[in-house]
Amino acid sequence: MGADRDAAPGETPRIAPPDPEKMAAGIRLFLEGCGVDLSDANVRETPHRVAKAWAEEFLDGYDRSAREVLGDFYEERKPAADEMVVVTSIDFQSMCPHHLLPYRGVAHVAYLPAGRVVGFSRLARLVDAFAHRLILQETLAREIAEAIRRELGSAGAAVVLEAEQTCMTTRGERRSQARAITEAFTGEFASRPELRERFVGRISGR
Repeated sequence: MGADRDAAPGETPRIAPPDPEKMAAGIRLFLEGCGVDLSDANVRETPHRVAKAWAEEFLDGYDRSAREVLGDFYEERKPAADEMVVVTSIDFQSMCPHHLLPYRGVAHVAYLPAGRVVGFSRLARLVDAFAHRLILQETLAREIAEAIRRELGSAGAAVVLEAEQTCMTTRGERRSQARAITEAFTGEFASRPELRERFVGRISGR
């Protein structure tokens, strides 16, 4: 299992499996550095809880490649002219590598079938496979779009992400209403403005 390509710029690669004991030890040192009393009942088990959450939930996307998520779960059929598959409002959460703070929002995904079609739930799983890593939102959109085109051989893919970045809403500028929107277009979505307009129209009218 695992990623089937080198990490893209904006995605922090993982070079070894997670070590929960090392992770817990690091959290313990961090809390000590914060001046927290580690004998307090509220934080006594915190290092292990945090390590478990990061290893099993926040970074489990490193254990799933796009090929594993999509590779054997498609059907072959001849698409209609300019047929577009769109799934909107796929909720996701990810971790920014800069401050190790979460961002969460929704993904809108579309592709132009060129023979291979997958179930809608597979697209949601693909979003999670990339989101559950240390990855910038801009890179996340691009990685999802490129994976769809690569693994399904689609004529094009489009991804728009709308997310609340807690590194902006809870620190720094503290703009609680701010939302970041990133997008990526590949193939015919990149070369044909009318297809992008159709896609944007679908997600705008949801």
